[in-house]
Amino acid sequence: MIEQSDNFEKSGLKIDKERVLTYSKLSCPFDCKYCFVEDLNSEQEKSVSYLSNTQLELLEKLPKEVSLIMLGCDTEFFQSPKESLVILERLSELGKDISVITKMGLAPSFIEELKIVDNKLRKHNNLLSFSTSLTCTESAKIWEPNLTTPERRIETLKNVYENGILTLVALRPLLPTISDKELKATVEASKDYCYGYYSGPLYLKELKEELVPNNLLNDLKIEQLQPHWMPQGNMFYKIEKSGQMDSLESILSGYNKPFFEGAAEANDYFKNKNYEKH
Repeated sequence: MIEQSDNFEKSGLKIDKERVLTYSKLSCPFDCKYCFVEDLNSEQEKSVSYLSNTQLELLEKLPKEVSLIMLGCDTEFFQSPKESLVILERLSELGKDISVITKMGLAPSFIEELKIVDNKLRKHNNLLSFSTSLTCTESAKIWEPNLTTPERRIETLKNVYENGILTLVALRPLLPTISDKELKATVEASKDYCYGYYSGPLYLKELKEELVPNNLLNDLKIEQLQPHWMPQGNMFYKIEKSGQMDSLESILSGYNKPFFEGAAEANDYFKNKNYEKH
């Protein structure tokens, strides 16, 4: 299994327990301040397919114990809507759950196409989980200057939710510069259109004062490490603000919303629970 995992990783597929994370060379067009993609060891390109033919062939040979395919781990998966649908339709034949995440606003007609994929997966007792990345609200112009507005992303989240697809909100990375008030506002704006939330620390290749102000350093836990879910050879600073994750969990508890470590944990929870669609 270790040798097999190495073969997958050489092709940009990281097997991590029951999931496989897909890494491409497709550049992300948004250039968010917290993005780590350009710091990964693979060179990003603009005019390449999200998944290569080699990756697609390997995904068809995944070990039985790998039950979840995670798309969009290092770029915006839906930046080419037509191509993303082709990939989803092909992967929907594999008997695996599929997780997608986006920062984009998607057209209602495209969401209807996602619903077709979701229906196909459900016939085989598999799930499509759709995550909207929503790290902040009023701070979006600082951290995400080129990105679709939070309001537009929430509109997409609502449309996907109303189409009966399992929706989640990724409050990740949990930005150390935003207040508990802004965290609460972000949850309040999205809570009616998702089944749960997940979050995680900020990862940066370098500690830049513009992103991690010196006046916050005393409140931060900073650790340099190789994230287990990234391809090997990528050292990053893991940055966490003391008490911030607890504050988020408290906010979510107040709205009776489940909180997960990541999309994989959420997928297992809802699949085992056989959640009822609204």
